[in-house]
Amino acid sequence: MNILTLAAAAIMGVSASAQVLSWEERVKVSDDIDTYLASSYSSAVRKVVVTADKVIITGVCGGEGTYLLADITPWQDVTELETFPYTVGIGEKKFSITLDRKVMGREGINYDRVFSKWAIIKVDGPAQLLDSHARYADEVTPKATPAPLPLKNKKGFGAGGSKLYFKEVKEIGVGSITMNVHLVNLINGKEGDYEYGGKSYAIGKEMAKMDTILTRAGETGTLVSAIILCANNSIYTDPENEGGFYSMPNNTDAESFNAYAAALEFMASRYCSKTHGRISHWIMHNEVDMGHEWTNMGKQPEGRFFDRYMKSMRICYNIVRQYDQNASILESFTHNWENGDEGGFSPKKFLERTLTYSADEGDFRWGIAYHPYPQDLSKPKFWVDDTRSTFSKTSDYITFKNLEVINDWILDKKHFYNGKKRALFLSEQGTNSPSYSKEDLALQAAGAAWAWKKASALKGIDAIQWHGWCDNRHEFGLRIGLHAYADGEYKDLQTKPVFDVWAAAGTDKEKEVFDPYLEVLGIRSWKAIMHSVKK
Repeated sequence: MNILTLAAAAIMGVSASAQVLSWEERVKVSDDIDTYLASSYSSAVRKVVVTADKVIITGVCGGEGTYLLADITPWQDVTELETFPYTVGIGEKKFSITLDRKVMGREGINYDRVFSKWAIIKVDGPAQLLDSHARYADEVTPKATPAPLPLKNKKGFGAGGSKLYFKEVKEIGVGSITMNVHLVNLINGKEGDYEYGGKSYAIGKEMAKMDTILTRAGETGTLVSAIILCANNSIYTDPENEGGFYSMPNNTDAESFNAYAAALEFMASRYCSKTHGRISHWIMHNEVDMGHEWTNMGKQPEGRFFDRYMKSMRICYNIVRQYDQNASILESFTHNWENGDEGGFSPKKFLERTLTYSADEGDFRWGIAYHPYPQDLSKPKFWVDDTRSTFSKTSDYITFKNLEVINDWILDKKHFYNGKKRALFLSEQGTNSPSYSKEDLALQAAGAAWAWKKASALKGIDAIQWHGWCDNRHEFGLRIGLHAYADGEYKDLQTKPVFDVWAAAGTDKEKEVFDPYLEVLGIRSWKAIMHSVKK
């Protein structure tokens, strides 16, 4: 019989990630993570199965001696623990250990081990040495098993929710939309009637907004991708956050983790049926490769930043998979690819890291939410101006000009999940109309025609959601929407020529509406926009 062993209470509540580290300390953690991912260990956790009330962990120890099975929580860094607080003794070289799923009162919360990853520790005198990669749950008993939601077509809109918005969703046959979810407006830390992990939370106004959007979308069979956003100066703010528009979620201690998990649990349990609508894809935060602006956790080396992002994705996945086994967790990226904007990370390298994590810690249903804007968002003539968007696998950028590059990546069978292609949504992008002049509006519309023709032809791309539905006066001077705001001869929400293009996309009017823009693009046929990817 295995006996649960705990380290001293003084170290149980402390994790390296809960502290605000110096730059040198952050680099050390990042280097440790890189070493961990690249290591080959003598022991291995083979499988983790989570039932309604138990966790079954099987594995093999690589040698003789004393071994422990470590339960690693999301707020712990497996590479930084010198003593592992939550362990079980391993009695045999090949083992199968069954534990209770719920742990009451762990660091102030009632903890669900569905979030844990499990590693084998070798005891060497007073030292505890990591002797395997840490593995997440391979199987989790579902609480609901809804049928897959069919995607009607590739045509989509960015976030919106007005009556006119949904009228047009129906009239022009949109198959998918996005929805911004501000967690702080759902759960903000105040006590209320919703209980999770032994804590009580009040549910805020975000629920009513989501109810409306998701039920309306459900009425037309429109798929919804939720973009999970964590506000600065909130319970979700990472302790090392230094600004930006949004924060990396705070999962550095038990209480912060519980609030984050509570919000995701509430969403997953509510929005997986016909009653309140359904979220089909979960886009984790915004443009993480430009984290200093959009998912801020302060200045970070690549390995540490992405490890924190991976934890956020895994937390979401291990909740969502219980309610919808067909939902995907999508990584959000800008138009950067190999080496794009200065100050950001490489999406290509982040995807390669995700593959490494999947190989080392167990694969999961992740995909990509990509934003292939032109190199310069203000310039609509990407077919001329995007000189760093090439047809090389190591292109600096991926824009409408060279979508073949990311299409080629997602169709590579080495990148599949359980033998099937992962989801690839172009979840935010558009061409700008610098003004409402006839010339600028024609350039914007021509770019949209190009984008649709290319995206619809590439088999690896599942959907393209045009951003935005309407122009926004506060969006960095851009006019990317399908509708105008009041300016000159244009009135608020008046449609622009690009709207006519998007409405015609995928219909019997496509040729009639699209072909006049061939001259604007300087080509004779739509075949001219398609290219092969070079090695």
